[in-house]
Amino acid sequence: MPNFSRDCMQHAAASRRSYTRAIFRTHAHLADEAAGILVAGGAIGCAVAGMKLPRAREDKTVALEAYFDRISATELSRLRLMMEQAGMLADAARDGSVRRIVDPGWSTLWMKRFGPFRVGRRMLIVPPWKRENEPGRTTVVVHSARAFGTGHHPTTAGALRAIESIVAAHAPRSILDAGTGSGVLAIAASLLGKRNAETIAIDIDPTALENARANARLNGVEKSIRFSSVPLASIHRHFDLIVANILSGTLIELAPHLKQIVAPGGRLVLGGFLADEADDVLDHYRPPLRCLSRKTHRGWTTLVMSRAPR
Repeated sequence: MPNFSRDCMQHAAASRRSYTRAIFRTHAHLADEAAGILVAGGAIGCAVAGMKLPRAREDKTVALEAYFDRISATELSRLRLMMEQAGMLADAARDGSVRRIVDPGWSTLWMKRFGPFRVGRRMLIVPPWKRENEPGRTTVVVHSARAFGTGHHPTTAGALRAIESIVAAHAPRSILDAGTGSGVLAIAASLLGKRNAETIAIDIDPTALENARANARLNGVEKSIRFSSVPLASIHRHFDLIVANILSGTLIELAPHLKQIVAPGGRLVLGGFLADEADDVLDHYRPPLRCLSRKTHRGWTTLVMSRAPR
């Protein structure tokens, strides 16, 4: 997923600088894509005001806050026009407020918004500064740093729920997390499943791998997961469970290889795409894979695919 996130403001300020904040009313399921346009247009970070937890009822529109070092009225109008033409702005959203603000301490402010929360039937996601336990739930400690994936976002939460169901039913002996980010999916699979299961987590971003290794240590599973920067194309063995929570275009590009490395009887969890992209993703994976589950939450879809046993 992209390096900006609805989970937190990812800009650490070294001093009390001032910034321009522009607010856009956008459709909730398109907030991440809208943030992508804003970041590409010069925003140093974006955040959804009042971000909700995974099970909270989603508003149809949200206030997307974009922060800029400096931006002219002309540049701001150009960005609004791009978003409007892409169908991302909600009705009566063109006159979003713009103001100069003093840095409120973004390097630590997001930490106050990330508290313990439940995902699925068995998981409790907690930050390292507020560890909690709950009877009947497995605690997963996550420090997101700059890597995407605390579990708040519906793509991550959907993948976690799919992993929970698969691990409970099939106890995979080999697991691959392709594009691990914060490492939360590989860590959850390791904690929920057998500790002796072979788990490999790969990512091309060295910062993500550093963060993922640190999170594995926080959960005591650093010896159970092998983190690597090897490209997916170089992996040719089969896995009982593969998780790929990436963008739709990347999933389509990787489809020929991912299909080949799902073991007979194995499962492939695909996420990171909007509901209206799901059919296109599916078309690139079946056959030979079969779709077992298709679940959409807050506009984002998670697919569980399977390969027939021999």
